[in-house]
Amino acid sequence: MIEFDTIFSPATVCFVHDCQSRKAALRIAAELVGDWKKSIDPKILLEKLLAREGLGSTVLEDTRVSIPHCRFNGCSAPIGAILRFIPHVMFGTDGAVNMSFVLVVPIEENKLHLEILNGLAKLCVSNSRLNYLMDATTPQDLYDRFIQTARKVNSG
Repeated sequence: MIEFDTIFSPATVCFVHDCQSRKAALRIAAELVGDWKKSIDPKILLEKLLAREGLGSTVLEDTRVSIPHCRFNGCSAPIGAILRFIPHVMFGTDGAVNMSFVLVVPIEENKLHLEILNGLAKLCVSNSRLNYLMDATTPQDLYDRFIQTARKVNSG
């Protein structure tokens, strides 16, 4: 089972108001991760996230959620950020997104990278689970709801 509480931290959960673009959203995520893990340069991380986005959409169909992700040389363990957009942000032509789970993994991680992405995707396939997350009123509330829901989904 994936221990999401070792990947995500309350320090990397943010409510983002009036975000204007996917690039702005990814910049905020890169800064959150860089502030939490000083070994990660936010500017380089933003470049990596944008490059990955250029390869194909990370918006999960029919979910209002994106999972931007990349491998990063300065990363020693998987790190994540959760952004809740108020109102939604357009992820290019890929649609409106209300929430992003941003994932950064060590460059050599392959299997774990895919397992984490799969775990996040499983969490997002249920409208009731997504609505529960979207109803959070503070970043700490969102973090707590996410960890609680992820444990339930990924244990069974």
